[in-house]
This record gives sequence, structure tokens and C-alpha cells, in this order.
Amino acid sequence: MLYLAEVLKKSGVFGGGKADLKLLACQRGEYNWSAVPGEEVVPADDAGNFNSGTLVLAELNANKQVQGTPREAGSQLVKILQSFSRFQEKFKTQEEEIEQWKQSLTYQSQELNRREMEMEAQREELENVQSELAKLEAKRTEIESSNSEIESLRAELNRSRSELESAWTQLHGEREALQQQQSDLQQASTIDAEQANSLQQWLTYLSDTIPQGSMLQTPFSEIEVKISAGQAWLEERQAQLEQWRSEANGQQADLDRALEDLDRNWQQWRQQQGNLEQQRVGLTAKEQLLDAKQEFALMLKAQVRSSDDLLSQISNVSTTSGDGNGGSEVDWTQLEQMPLNELQHRVRELQNELETGLRLVIDEQEELIMQRLELNELEAKLARAGDSERAQLQAEMADQQESYKFLNETLIGQRRSLRERERIVNQHQSVLWRRLGNSPEAQPSGGSVDLSPLLSRANQQRQQQQEQVNQLEGEIDRIRQELDGLRQAVEQQTAEGERQLGELQQQDRELHDRRSEIAQLWGRVNTYQEVFEPLRERLDEFKSSLESLSQGIAQLEETVEAQRNAVVQLQESISAIAGDPAVA
Repeated sequence: MLYLAEVLKKSGVFGGGKADLKLLACQRGEYNWSAVPGEEVVPADDAGNFNSGTLVLAELNANKQVQGTPREAGSQLVKILQSFSRFQEKFKTQEEEIEQWKQSLTYQSQELNRREMEMEAQREELENVQSELAKLEAKRTEIESSNSEIESLRAELNRSRSELESAWTQLHGEREALQQQQSDLQQASTIDAEQANSLQQWLTYLSDTIPQGSMLQTPFSEIEVKISAGQAWLEERQAQLEQWRSEANGQQADLDRALEDLDRNWQQWRQQQGNLEQQRVGLTAKEQLLDAKQEFALMLKAQVRSSDDLLSQISNVSTTSGDGNGGSEVDWTQLEQMPLNELQHRVRELQNELETGLRLVIDEQEELIMQRLELNELEAKLARAGDSERAQLQAEMADQQESYKFLNETLIGQRRSLRERERIVNQHQSVLWRRLGNSPEAQPSGGSVDLSPLLSRANQQRQQQQEQVNQLEGEIDRIRQELDGLRQAVEQQTAEGERQLGELQQQDRELHDRRSEIAQLWGRVNTYQEVFEPLRERLDEFKSSLESLSQGIAQLEETVEAQRNAVVQLQESISAIAGDPAVA
């Protein structure tokens, strides 16, 4: 099973020591680690090449024995941290999506309530329209009833006209017969009473059978009143319809102007959002530039610290070059008393450990250089990347920077440990060289060396690096001030854009409601128009029929009056012929 452990080393008398592993965590799954309770320590001879405190990964069997050589946990920890960061970002994104869903559901609920209110208002409006249509249907039924009465009156008029024509024909025949009798009786001065009485009876019958004009005039007047009332009612509704049409036209014109204004406002808002997005891109570029310069400044400061360490080491070497035991923790007495072959063996062991550590540092230094090159390549790609690739490159760059920082800090500790080992090896070699009978002046690793040119060059390099750091920090301060101004401007414009967006959405909802109201008004106007037009045409037909009936009744009354006059004249003629006043 894989464990995360910390290397524990106890230094021996001659710089060597025993290595143990303090178990910290145990892997349960690919991304599942559990802490090891307590302080469990297992021996690990193969961990001697690691410094004390180094985190390593080791395979342990069921008996808690190390299998194989432990490996440094730096890269694995970086991957775990990167995965954790990605999980955190994914979780944050999911939280934002859930919040957006909540807001969307709230808005949909509000929209549903508003639609329900609109449907309730439309239902009431529909009930009103249905009520008006019922009234119109009743009025149509009344008009149809008037039409039936008109048809009945027309039939009565035709029947009266037929009877009148029949009576007129009979009267005309009687007149001709009377004229014939008059011509026959011209030779006589009088007619007898029986003949005069017979003629008077015929004339009385004709007078009684002549129809009265008032019989048709009364129902005609009633129908005319109904038609006039229906026409007045229709004109009143027509005036109301024209008022609704005028209101609908006015509201439609206002709505069209409001929609045009809203479209212009939306275009202005989108243009402002485009400008704001450009400013955000510029802000992001400035932030990336600031991050790059800060990272470069950290590198320069690390180089300055390395230069300081180098200067300190050179100074220590120059001050201790003639003294082989200055500042040493080595027991010089024990080294002097140690058997020569054992001392030679110990020196070779220390040299082997030093070479192993040196190779490890060189490998990690090469890996650090490769990561720096990859960072430079990512920075170049990020500068040329578009919006679709920028987020992925930024995530890769953040992971790479974190890995680079971790490896650099690890190398700093390993370099210090390597210098300590080198100092111990030099001390052991100095004792061995002296015990082999060589003079201290002839030691390969000792002797007095003039390090002033090296110190001068190191100081010059350190000064140049510090000047670069100061210049870079000035640029960083300037970029930070620019970023503060840009962030403030972007925040203000973002808040203003959100406020304008809320106003535009509110205006859009209000115009949508107005559009629905105007559509309902137009629907009412069109419905009434469809109903009123046939009614108006039918009333016009009825009015035309009434006018023709009025003319027929007038002609009938004239005919009746002419018949009455003819009967009166005949009665007078018979009375005159008969010469009988009583009969007349």
C-alpha cells in the first residue's frame, strides 16, 4: 500500500546516520487519502539519500516493511494539489450554476404568476365580450322578428291591394252598367223605387268592402319605430366601436414608438457591454502582465538571495581556507585516533553520498530549467491566445507555476544540505591528507586561495540583479496603480450595465403587457366590426323595404279615396235619376 511519509535522520558522529520514515497518510483510492493515527515510524535504509524532513512516497507491505526505494513526493503532491484545485473550481462552478438555477426558477415562478393574472384578466374580458355578443344576438333576433312583421305587413298589403283591385273592377263594371242604364233611361225622366234601392244596396256594399288605410298604417308605424330604435342602438355601438378603434390606433402608435426606443436602448447597452468586455480583456492582460512581472521579480529576488549565499560561502571559504577545523561539528580527536584504513573507507562513503546528492541536485536543476522553459512557452501562448483558449492556458500556467515554485524551494534546501556534506567531506579529507604525511599547504582541497576576483564578480552580479529588482518593482507599482483605476472603472461600468439591464428588462415586460392589452383591444374591435357590419346591412335592407311599403300604402290610400269618391258620385247620380230624396 502506498504511504506518504516524512524522512527522519539521526546524524552519526561522522556525518552519517540512520534513516526512518514517519508515516503521515495512506492512499485508499486514486484521490482518497486517510491520515495515519499516532506517530508510526518504520525503518527505511534506502531513504538515506534524502534530507531529514523530506516528504516521500513509499510502498509498504502488510507487515509495514518498505518495499523498493522510496521516491520524492514533490511531484505527486503537486498533482494532488492541482486536482484538489480543479475540484474546488468545479465545485464553485457547480455552486454558481445551482444559484443561477434558483434565480431562473424564481423568475419563472414570477413569470407564471404574471401569466396567470393575465389569463384571469383575459377570461374576464372574454366574459364581457360574450355578454356583448349575447346582447347583439338578442338585437339580431329582434330585428329578425321585425323582418317577419314586415313580411306579414307586406302580405297584408298585397292582399288588401288584391281585394281593392277586385272591388275596383266590380265597381268599374257597375259604373259601366249604370252608364248603360242611364243611356237607356235618358228617354225616361225617373226610375222606379225598386231599381233605385237595388243600386243603393250595391253602392253601400262597395263602400263597406273598400279597405281602410289605418289598418296597415298602425303596424307599419310600429315596425318603423322598432327599426329606428335598432338603428339608433347600432349607431351608438358604432360610435363606441370608433372610439375603441381610435384608442387602439393611439396605443399602437405609442407602443411602436416605445418599441423603437427600447430597440435603440438595447443597441446602446450591447455596445456598452462590448466596450466593457474590451476593457475586461485589457484588465486581464494587465493582470497577467503583473503576474508575470511579479513572478520574474520573485525569480530575481531568489537569484539575489543565491548571490548573497554565494558571497557568504566565498567569504567563509576565504576565512577558513587556512583552518581545516574552523566551525566544524566533526570530532577531530576521534578522526585523529581512527584507524587509517577505516578513515579512508569513511571518506570514500562520504564522497559517494556527496556524488549521489550532487547528481540528484543536478537532475532536479535540469528539471527546474525545463519547467522554466515550459512556463515561458505558456506565457507566449497566453499572449497570443484567444478567448476560447485563454481559460485553459491560464489553468495550465497556474499549475506549472505552482510546480515550479515547489521544486525551486526543494532545491534550495537540497543545495544547503549538499554544501554541508561538502564541508564535512573536506574536513575528513583534510585529516586524512595530514595523517598520510602530506603537508597542510599541499592539500588539494585546502590552501590559501585569492578569492577577491570571484568576490568582486559576485558583488557586481548581485548589484546588477538588485538594480533589475528595483526597476521591476517600480514597474509593478505603476501597473498596480493602473490596475486599480481599471478595476474601479470596470466595476462602475458593470454596476451601471446591470442597472440598465434591469431597467430594460422591466421595460420589455411592461411593453409585452401593453402589447397583450392592445391585442385584446384590437380583437374586441374586430369582433364587433364583424358583428355590426351584417346588422347594418340588414337594417339598411329593412329600411329600403319600409320605404317601398310606405309608397305602396300611400298609393293604396289614394286608390281607396278615389273609390270612395266614385261611390259617392254614383249615389248622388242615382238619387238624381230616381228623383226620390228619401232614397238619395
